[in-house]
Amino acid sequence: MDDMVALAKLDSLLDECLAQPIISVCLTCGSFVGPRGLTSSFPFTQPRDLETPYSQYDSANFVPAPHDIAYIDEVLHQRHAQLINISYQLSIAQSAFWKLEALQTRLEGSASRVRLSAISHKALTSPIRRIPPEVLGEIFYRCLPTAPYVTPRDVESPMVLTQVCRHWRAVAMSTPRLWTSITLHVDLATDEGYRSMCEAWLGRAKSLPLAMRVLNDLDSPDPSTQAYIVSWLRPLLMRCHDFWWHGPALDSLLDNDDALSTVTCAVSPTPYLTRLRVTSHRGNVYAVRLPGPAPHLHAAFLQCTTHHLRSLDQIYLSWPQLTELNLHFALLDSTVLLQLLSLCTSLRFLAVSSLYADPDQLASLRTLSAGAIHHSTLRRVEMRVIRHGLDAVLDALTAPALEELDIGFCYHERDPWPHTEFVEFVKRSGSALRKLVVRQNKSVARHLVEYTTLAPGLAVTVR
Repeated sequence: MDDMVALAKLDSLLDECLAQPIISVCLTCGSFVGPRGLTSSFPFTQPRDLETPYSQYDSANFVPAPHDIAYIDEVLHQRHAQLINISYQLSIAQSAFWKLEALQTRLEGSASRVRLSAISHKALTSPIRRIPPEVLGEIFYRCLPTAPYVTPRDVESPMVLTQVCRHWRAVAMSTPRLWTSITLHVDLATDEGYRSMCEAWLGRAKSLPLAMRVLNDLDSPDPSTQAYIVSWLRPLLMRCHDFWWHGPALDSLLDNDDALSTVTCAVSPTPYLTRLRVTSHRGNVYAVRLPGPAPHLHAAFLQCTTHHLRSLDQIYLSWPQLTELNLHFALLDSTVLLQLLSLCTSLRFLAVSSLYADPDQLASLRTLSAGAIHHSTLRRVEMRVIRHGLDAVLDALTAPALEELDIGFCYHERDPWPHTEFVEFVKRSGSALRKLVVRQNKSVARHLVEYTTLAPGLAVTVR
């Protein structure tokens, strides 16, 4: 309260000082008076604006007489006294200004501390403090990046959640689901700091199955480096339910002694594996090996944009249990596609590119009887045709459960739309087909009326 009274008095005094003229004139004696009553004698009345009878000659060629000089000397003496008075007042004002600045700084500091105290006390009543740890952990889980494989970064979840407060850090560290996804870089695997970070990350997942993407940029590491990396990756891969290998193979990653110079990935026997992805942009031989059973594997994505897939001899998967299959290669033989349809008896979704058939394959395909391959579970098929083969595939296939068919042509001038084979395919398969999409081949447009009559409810899109 004393501080408030003192500041109020100071404010009143400042108002009083500002209300007084810096220089005034005593009406009785004609002396100049400063704000604090300082006077200097002057025998005549001086206007407040400091005008004198000689002010009008400021810009004129005036030659003063002796009595004018005496008068002007007195004015100069008075001005000198005024400057001394004002300089004194300025020094007092400057001192007061510095003190006011110091007082302002002190008050601002006090206000900041009071504000922080109010915020911290308000936070004590925040509803988030009453959220049970298991619910907070669920909220954290929903804050994870939408990408299926998390790349560890301090500025993204889950790491950023550990930097808010001790409580959030404890909850995040004790929520295993936050740490089950990771992207590993093989070229960093020899760095002890990187390996320690990854092991600590996955250690927080405890015994939960992992979703792991492994990016390999090493073309041909030396044998000792490769053995070192493989010994680290093996136990991690055995914990995966979702595994994506991208890049050249690491020979003997999982006891593939014949994998030299191949694009390969072999996954250890695991009860968790449900999804497998193997991709690469180079390699003459593409091999995927599962040396042991993977009873829950249902989805596979295989891709090599430089490889011509002529057979399945180097790909070992549990074909009958797959429900989803993606095959994307520079070329994929039509005979391989029909072989896959025969093997994958539980398949519901199939995407392939780029479908190809040379003259020998076409001759072989035409030996098959119409509808020779009967697939009862297939619901959706996506095919990209680069060179013939589609007519023979449609002629050999019967798919009574097929609802969606999406076909794209790379060279529509060379590969005409197989109208006759498509009609016979629909007749054999029944009327389950609800959606047909044809890309880069507008010749199908002339048959739209016939197709909608053939399969009531069929929607045809030509792009």
